[in-house]
Amino acid sequence: MMPSSQEETPDCGAWRLVREIGHGAYGTVFVAQGRDGEYAALKICRRDGVGEERFNRELRGAKLYCKIPPQDGLVRMREVVQAPWGFYSVMDLADDEFGGGDIVSSEYRPKTLAGVIDGEKALPLGECVKLGITLAKGLETLQRHHLLHRDIKPGNVLFVKGRPVLADPGLVVEASEAASLVGTPGYVPPENFTDAAGDIYSLGLTLKAASFGRRVEDLAKGPAQEADTGAKHFPAWWRILNKATDPTPSRRYQSAKALLKDLERLRRKNAVASVFGSRLAKVAIALAVLAAIAAIVFAVVASIRATDESARRSKENKALEEDIKRRSDENNAALLRIYERAFRSSFEDQPEEVIKFMAQKTVAGESFTDADIFALRQKIDACNVTNQLYKMTKQLYKDLEN
Repeated sequence: MMPSSQEETPDCGAWRLVREIGHGAYGTVFVAQGRDGEYAALKICRRDGVGEERFNRELRGAKLYCKIPPQDGLVRMREVVQAPWGFYSVMDLADDEFGGGDIVSSEYRPKTLAGVIDGEKALPLGECVKLGITLAKGLETLQRHHLLHRDIKPGNVLFVKGRPVLADPGLVVEASEAASLVGTPGYVPPENFTDAAGDIYSLGLTLKAASFGRRVEDLAKGPAQEADTGAKHFPAWWRILNKATDPTPSRRYQSAKALLKDLERLRRKNAVASVFGSRLAKVAIALAVLAAIAAIVFAVVASIRATDESARRSKENKALEEDIKRRSDENNAALLRIYERAFRSSFEDQPEEVIKFMAQKTVAGESFTDADIFALRQKIDACNVTNQLYKMTKQLYKDLEN
């Protein structure tokens, strides 16, 4: 759908409007095509269509947001352009809700978390935790730039190339100017948006909705049938969300960074639980234990029989010991590979050295903390810096000799 005949089609520079895909109180969103053929989402905000106060608020939020470099958990805004009639902003286009891939088709609908929830499809706990971590990273970026979003809700969580991002930054404002009555009913904290804790409240409710497969107004009905409430770490997950949505601001997480820390810790616990909870892992571990027991029994029996003929059996005993050691090493190596695969899929942002460290500690039955991982990351970074300095020094001497 294009602008009506009574409404002049605005000039959007290098972007050609293809069709309308959304309309709200602050403007209209179109699929737009650039000169290079690439598609994007283009939002038009007319000065005479929203009123001066709303227009200025939307424009200010878009400009503030556009200054932030691309980050995980935030939709990329490519440009904000003012015009005599108002302004337009260009952002990455969301995936197709139905996976058709034909952006021009009238069947295309942007995939949002709200669309998932409307189908009463509750996300598994592992996906919920990953969703929470990604969105908390985006929110932490906003807070690091002293900005508040003020409109976090499932409808403003888009999926771009399969990854969730916070979108619709029209209500973004500097934290020092946050006190105002804005936002979507149901997701606005009791004290309104006065500081970072307000966005934490909205994000917590959004994650509760995703976990239950319900709209926020229907959370009191309880979880949808497919909600993953039976997962081992679901109570820990729900405690995190209850803290994020505490009606008293001082009892909430005071920053997205603090929320992110607890979510990361829960992801690690859930990753280990998923390894032991899978059938394949159970079978592999059971076989490894049985093989170890069988090897030990065989060694004991062989040792008893070798009492009267120790000399003759010395070579056989030595070979047996080597075989037991080899089997033990193979069992440990198999367990190590299982843990490495599990940690690698759950901690995609960690270096290989950290993945191997966590796997080795787990196989050895030793515990490790966030501080251990942080210290290891520091050593890796320091080593990389030393190597770089060595290469630079070597090149400098070579240049001086020439």
